[in-house]
Amino acid sequence: MKSEEIYDAWKNSKSQIDLQENFADEVMNQIYQYERDKGRPPFDVQRLIELISTHRFVKAGVVTAGVVTGFVRIMFVVYKFLAC
Repeated sequence: MKSEEIYDAWKNSKSQIDLQENFADEVMNQIYQYERDKGRPPFDVQRLIELISTHRFVKAGVVTAGVVTGFVRIMFVVYKFLAC
Protein backbone atom coordinates (compact mmCIF):
# COMPACT_ATOMS: atom_id res chain seq x y z
CA MET A 1 0.00 0.00 0.00
CA LYS A 2 2.84 2.35 0.69
CA SER A 3 3.98 2.33 -2.94
CA GLU A 4 0.48 3.32 -4.03
CA GLU A 5 0.55 6.30 -1.68
CA ILE A 6 3.94 7.34 -3.05
CA TYR A 7 2.61 7.06 -6.59
CA ASP A 8 -0.48 9.13 -5.74
CA ALA A 9 1.69 11.81 -4.11
CA TRP A 10 3.93 11.90 -7.19
CA LYS A 11 0.92 12.11 -9.50
CA ASN A 12 -0.56 14.99 -7.51
CA SER A 13 2.71 16.90 -7.50
CA LYS A 14 3.08 16.46 -11.27
CA SER A 15 -0.47 17.65 -11.93
CA GLN A 16 0.26 21.02 -10.31
CA ILE A 17 2.44 22.36 -13.13
CA ASP A 18 2.27 26.05 -14.00
CA LEU A 19 1.47 26.57 -17.68
CA GLN A 20 1.74 29.72 -19.75
CA GLU A 21 -1.45 31.56 -20.62
CA ASN A 22 -1.16 30.87 -24.32
CA PHE A 23 -0.08 27.22 -24.00
CA ALA A 24 -3.25 25.85 -25.60
CA ASP A 25 -2.98 28.33 -28.49
CA GLU A 26 0.62 27.33 -29.16
CA VAL A 27 -0.26 23.63 -29.15
CA MET A 28 -3.21 24.15 -31.50
CA ASN A 29 -1.07 26.27 -33.86
CA GLN A 30 1.53 23.50 -34.00
CA ILE A 31 -1.18 20.94 -34.73
CA TYR A 32 -2.64 23.09 -37.53
CA GLN A 33 0.82 23.64 -39.00
CA TYR A 34 1.56 19.90 -38.85
CA GLU A 35 -1.71 19.08 -40.61
CA ARG A 36 -1.06 21.72 -43.27
CA ASP A 37 2.50 20.49 -43.90
CA LYS A 38 1.48 16.83 -43.88
CA GLY A 39 -0.28 17.18 -47.23
CA ARG A 40 2.73 18.82 -48.86
CA PRO A 41 4.89 16.42 -50.91
CA PRO A 42 8.50 16.00 -49.74
CA PHE A 43 9.84 16.81 -53.23
CA ASP A 44 8.18 19.84 -54.81
CA VAL A 45 8.65 19.80 -58.60
CA GLN A 46 7.18 23.29 -59.01
CA ARG A 47 9.78 24.74 -56.66
CA LEU A 48 12.56 22.96 -58.58
CA ILE A 49 11.28 24.41 -61.88
CA GLU A 50 11.20 27.90 -60.37
CA LEU A 51 14.74 27.47 -59.07
CA ILE A 52 16.04 26.37 -62.45
CA SER A 53 14.23 29.08 -64.40
CA THR A 54 15.28 31.97 -62.16
CA HIS A 55 19.01 31.25 -61.76
CA ARG A 56 21.36 31.54 -64.70
CA PHE A 57 24.05 29.26 -63.27
CA VAL A 58 21.54 26.55 -62.38
CA LYS A 59 20.30 26.61 -65.98
CA ALA A 60 23.88 26.28 -67.21
CA GLY A 61 24.46 23.39 -64.82
CA VAL A 62 21.36 21.54 -66.00
CA VAL A 63 22.33 22.01 -69.66
CA THR A 64 25.90 20.90 -68.94
CA ALA A 65 24.66 17.80 -67.10
CA GLY A 66 22.43 16.99 -70.09
CA VAL A 67 25.30 17.38 -72.53
CA VAL A 68 27.62 15.21 -70.45
CA THR A 69 24.93 12.55 -70.03
CA GLY A 70 24.25 12.54 -73.78
CA PHE A 71 27.94 12.30 -74.59
CA VAL A 72 28.44 9.41 -72.16
CA ARG A 73 25.44 7.63 -73.67
CA ILE A 74 26.78 8.04 -77.22
CA MET A 75 30.21 6.79 -76.13
CA PHE A 76 28.64 3.77 -74.45
CA VAL A 77 26.67 2.87 -77.60
CA VAL A 78 29.76 3.26 -79.79
CA TYR A 79 31.77 1.14 -77.39
CA LYS A 80 29.14 -1.61 -77.42
CA PHE A 81 28.97 -1.63 -81.23
CA LEU A 82 32.76 -1.75 -81.61
CA ALA A 83 33.18 -4.40 -78.91
CA CYS A 84 31.05 -6.96 -80.78
